[in-house]
Amino acid sequence: MGVSSKGVVHMVKVIKAVDKVFSIILPLMVGFLAVGVIGTVFLRYLFSISFGWLEEFLTMAFVEIVFIGSAVCIREHQHIAISMFVDKLPEKKKRVADMAVMIVIALVSVVMLIYSINWIYMVGGTISPTSGIRKGVYYITVPISAFFSIFYAIVEIVGNFVSIPKPETGYQSDDAILKEESAK
Repeated sequence: MGVSSKGVVHMVKVIKAVDKVFSIILPLMVGFLAVGVIGTVFLRYLFSISFGWLEEFLTMAFVEIVFIGSAVCIREHQHIAISMFVDKLPEKKKRVADMAVMIVIALVSVVMLIYSINWIYMVGGTISPTSGIRKGVYYITVPISAFFSIFYAIVEIVGNFVSIPKPETGYQSDDAILKEESAK
């Protein structure tokens, strides 16, 4: 039983929509982090003013960027990989090895998803003394990133069988930069 072309079209639309949401949210979060850090340093050293709640938000923004960014790295093939052995394999075996890696990533992410939901259920009600926000609001990033890691791992696996467009990254990969430099 094959996948219908209509199903693939819908799947591609969902993937592109998720990609687009992350391409907007992550740069906004990085901008907030940059402006916030500069602002807190400026206030602290020039006026001896410090806002604990703002520093907590900045810390959590950094954590959220890392967790959500790790899911996006799966989609953009920017995750850490030690591919010395895989690079020596024939193309078909490389695809199998890549799928095996994505299966492992998905399985680890499923475990993270389950345990993080239990963790939030147990300790997420604790109130932060500086911001007054329940810690579960911050902790929700872990299961969200695990969900999207699973999503993107599945996209990568399915991409071996149906055509899924590459993500629009807005930047060059290291390989493209090296090829461009060596062509000069």
